[in-house]
Amino acid sequence: MQEHSCGFVLFRQLEDKRYYLLMHYKAGHWDFPKGHVEEGEKEEETARRELAEETGIARVAVLPGFRYEYEYEFGRASRHGGLSKLVTFMLARTDEQEVRVSREHRGARWVPYSRALKMVTFENARRMLTAAEEFLRANPDLVKGKFHADGGKK
Repeated sequence: MQEHSCGFVLFRQLEDKRYYLLMHYKAGHWDFPKGHVEEGEKEEETARRELAEETGIARVAVLPGFRYEYEYEFGRASRHGGLSKLVTFMLARTDEQEVRVSREHRGARWVPYSRALKMVTFENARRMLTAAEEFLRANPDLVKGKFHADGGKK
């Protein structure tokens, strides 16, 4: 059986500085906000709902052209009958700074790329963060200009 979760690699752009949002989960790990796809939901809808539930952040602009997926197994005897999870991430920008941490988490931090790379717990998240940062560096027009929730810039 496979579960499917979706989330955002979420960042804030302040002039030439970029900050990524990392969540500190109760289990002790640092990762990006994500959650289970509910029946009838599209991936972006799931990512937006989960972000709002976990952080209180609702104003986001999803950047076109970035999608990152990975799979992993979890649960008892995961290599022999456990569950597998497909995780889909999109890249999104916000102008919101305040994070209202849900009961699922210990805390949250906005951190620059180099610090985020050291903080994330799982290798999958490190690879994804690297891919997101490389994508943004290769597409600087996506983050130039003033933030607008309907499309990221204007």
